[in-house]
Amino acid sequence: MIKYTFSVAVLFLSVITLASAQKADTTKRTQTIAAAVKDTISKKETAKKDTVKHKKSSLKIGLTYANNAVYLARTDSVATPNYGLGLTYTLKSGIFFTGTVNYIPSRQFDKLDAGELETGYNFEKDNLNGGVSVSKYFASFNSTQVISALDATLGAELSYDLFDVVTPSIHADYALVRSGDGNDILITAGLGHEFEVDTLFTPKDHFSIEPKIELTAGTQHFLSTYYVLKNKGAAQRAQHGNAKGKGANKTTASSNSSTQSTPVTTNANQFQTLAYEFTLPIGYSWKKLGFSFTPAYAVAVHKITDDGTTTSYLPNSSVFYFTLGLSYTL
Repeated sequence: MIKYTFSVAVLFLSVITLASAQKADTTKRTQTIAAAVKDTISKKETAKKDTVKHKKSSLKIGLTYANNAVYLARTDSVATPNYGLGLTYTLKSGIFFTGTVNYIPSRQFDKLDAGELETGYNFEKDNLNGGVSVSKYFASFNSTQVISALDATLGAELSYDLFDVVTPSIHADYALVRSGDGNDILITAGLGHEFEVDTLFTPKDHFSIEPKIELTAGTQHFLSTYYVLKNKGAAQRAQHGNAKGKGANKTTASSNSSTQSTPVTTNANQFQTLAYEFTLPIGYSWKKLGFSFTPAYAVAVHKITDDGTTTSYLPNSSVFYFTLGLSYTL
């Protein structure tokens, strides 16, 4: 009987010891998992703090060169190679302010051809990017840039990265045209994808390339106004260069006034496809320096022209152009 009692006691103690060991092991594993989770959360919070800490306001100075002035695949009959100088100040909230001027070295007079002031707001949230902006344009009276017909634009855009495969985008502009005869609505839809490589040559550089195709549709008051402004600029140049006296100048002005009385409006009100464009922006940055090269091939459709009395369509046309850029961020 004593022997049986002793065996039961030993068995009971063994069970208690095993249970205690299992409990201790379970507690140790739980503590280890909890510590790992806590460490992961701590690292994520630290990363977030670092991101917020390093996100600050910036000032970018940029210089560009374009071999031609192209707007919606439309250009003047005279190629307009130009340099651009711009300043962009961006707040950490996403609000930005930009000012640019265009300089045309080949022109004898009015080398400072055009300028733009822009302010807006950009945001990034996960795979969604977007922004809104307001732009004000300035141009000389004999500008050969089609965009010189615009007085201001109100714009908004959205893009979304789908599975890191393709990025559809949509951009809408309400363009205020300088003539006041009518404004334009312009919608641009695009598909693209950005390929990025960090530390390509050094630990602090970045390389990107983003093939993109876009389709633009809208109205064309800007183009009809451009013809009017171009005729007006030609008349003013004739007045400056005419040595025959005020009578000849008055005749020229009268002829120009007759041209202005029949602006291109017949097709300007139609909302239709305006352009197809393929671009290949290539960018490289090292520390605070940035370099860019953007070749583009654009096809203009539903172009309109005016000979002073009638309005008609022109055949579809295409143009290849490129832009080089250099920037420094403070």
